[in-house]
Amino acid sequence: MTNVSSKERLNLLSGLNAALGALAAHPYPFVAGPESMKKRASVALIIRVQPHYEHWPEKDERVANSVDDFFEQDWVRHGDPEVLFIKRAARKGDRWTSHIALPGGRRDPEDEDDLAAAIRETREEVGLDLMEDALSVGNLPQRVVTTHWGKVP
Repeated sequence: MTNVSSKERLNLLSGLNAALGALAAHPYPFVAGPESMKKRASVALIIRVQPHYEHWPEKDERVANSVDDFFEQDWVRHGDPEVLFIKRAARKGDRWTSHIALPGGRRDPEDEDDLAAAIRETREEVGLDLMEDALSVGNLPQRVVTTHWGKVP
């Protein structure tokens, strides 16, 4: 976040705190897919705050039990928020070739739920273990993805 004033950064972090806090307090409901479609996919929206050198946190300062606790930390209030995107591999004939996306993918039978699928896929795709040093705040709205003008899930 170059050329961003302290006031703009605080406004962005304040808005992010409010949005993530609301997501944690009011999770979206589970949406079941049609019986004919057993496939499910999950992605992870990964937001981190990159601390500045002047406000670098000690290891134990990076742990928080809630969204509010996280955003109250001095190093967070002075840091730069970032979102993790991936660029899909370029493969001939692949309709997703070179797309920019969130890490994630198809749920495997051994995945306990959609969150487990997103955690596993993130670890596989970018090597980031969300079970460590991460705060899960909820889920984004779920939807049934269809093709052929909404006729085939």
